[in-house]
Amino acid sequence: MLVVAETHGWFLHRIGEEAARRFHALLDDLPAFSILPTSLSHHRATRRMLDRLRGSKLTYVDASSLAFIDEHRVQNVWSTDHHLGLTGATVVPI
Repeated sequence: MLVVAETHGWFLHRIGEEAARRFHALLDDLPAFSILPTSLSHHRATRRMLDRLRGSKLTYVDASSLAFIDEHRVQNVWSTDHHLGLTGATVVPI
């Protein structure tokens, strides 16, 4: 959910409202897309990730993504953000 919110804001402020709306339409058309829920325990895992990787200039959303990557043992991540490889996942296309 946090990545969707961050991406919506990116489109909204850099390209415009219509681009942000098209982004959501794209997500609706992805059959295997799912949104992972956040919770207090996920917040705590995110805070632990921020502490663990202190000095890496992680955003909260990056740390949240890394916590999910660790929790779900994701090995390959599609991203344009090199931070998502900090815990060992392979980042593609970087």
